[in-house]
Amino acid sequence: MKNTFFLLVTGLLCFSIVSCGPKIQTLVDQGSYDETIRIATKKLVGERSKSPKFVSALETSFNKANAEDLDRARRMEVSSTPDWKRVYSYYRNIKNRAEGVRPLVPLVDKKGHRAKLNFVEVGAQLNKAAGKAAEQMYQEGERLLALGRQGDKAAAREAYESFDGINYYRQGYKDASNLMREAEGLGMLYITVEMRNESGGYLPAGFEQELFRINASDMGDRWRKFEVTKKPGRQYDYVARIIMRNIDVSPERSQERQYIDEKEITDGTEYVLDASGNVTKDTLGNDITRPKVVVIRADIIEVFQTKSATVTAGFELYDIRNRRVVDQDNLTADSSFENYASSFRGDRRALSTASRMNIGNQPVAFPSNEQLVLEAADTLKAVLSERIATSYKLI
Repeated sequence: MKNTFFLLVTGLLCFSIVSCGPKIQTLVDQGSYDETIRIATKKLVGERSKSPKFVSALETSFNKANAEDLDRARRMEVSSTPDWKRVYSYYRNIKNRAEGVRPLVPLVDKKGHRAKLNFVEVGAQLNKAAGKAAEQMYQEGERLLALGRQGDKAAAREAYESFDGINYYRQGYKDASNLMREAEGLGMLYITVEMRNESGGYLPAGFEQELFRINASDMGDRWRKFEVTKKPGRQYDYVARIIMRNIDVSPERSQERQYIDEKEITDGTEYVLDASGNVTKDTLGNDITRPKVVVIRADIIEVFQTKSATVTAGFELYDIRNRRVVDQDNLTADSSFENYASSFRGDRRALSTASRMNIGNQPVAFPSNEQLVLEAADTLKAVLSERIATSYKLI
């Protein structure tokens, strides 16, 4: 009974595994010809006894896929607005398909059926379509470049992509490489930074330098270049503004706490006295002694020093050409000073484990306001870098 059940479960499992993927004939019926060719080729390569099912599926799919691509290419070629890149892709499909299947020829299944595979020579058509696609992309690049020369940077970037894409069809086509470099220069966006102090307070020397000591290369991308230091003669497109709103430095605070640690310890011995104050004797006449228990203590003084600075700023990404703010945000950065000091007076042996661990630090001089504000600028620098990088997505 157990063996019968095991065989039944195993059979059902095997059936479910086989039926998980689509059957090869189903793919043919669905018109998934290239997927059929891929699967059938993988099954047939290296097999001496070739499955009629896969040979038939490959034969049908190969011939139908080629016929469809030929028909699409020819109809596109004679249309009023032919897309030569698509024409090229159809012929390229036919060529790639042939290169993948040709190693199987002659293709004969184990029943003796020889597959009739209609190979189509498309070398001339490919060459023609490549030339036409290159010229079409060149003309489109020229049209877009003309707009770029008029100040349309987005069009200049599209022109660059068009000229760059020509290399896929024709290497060194006309003066496409020169026009591509021109389009690249016209399409580049340049962003610089500036800071304004509207806090009403004094910023310490070096604050702006510290704030803008950021890695510009990490914030730009292919078409956006960020420059902290303005270059003479450069026409900038955007300016990232940091507007100082408020600078707040807290007072110097020293919080003091005192407490006592006490402990009973044995410190030598002492005589046992009777009610009259005399030393008691044992039966042999010896003095009776006992451990001497004493209470020891230590006075602990804790000092916790704190001071902090908070810098609040506004961020704007300003479009210089169109005179408008395209992004804005509020930024905040903090810096803080903390110092814990602990000392004691009395017997060290009275210290608890916790007290003993903290003993040793001493109060120190508080940092100046300027030092804390500069540290806040360093924190704000990281926040600003991340915010600028995010705002690039809008331009």
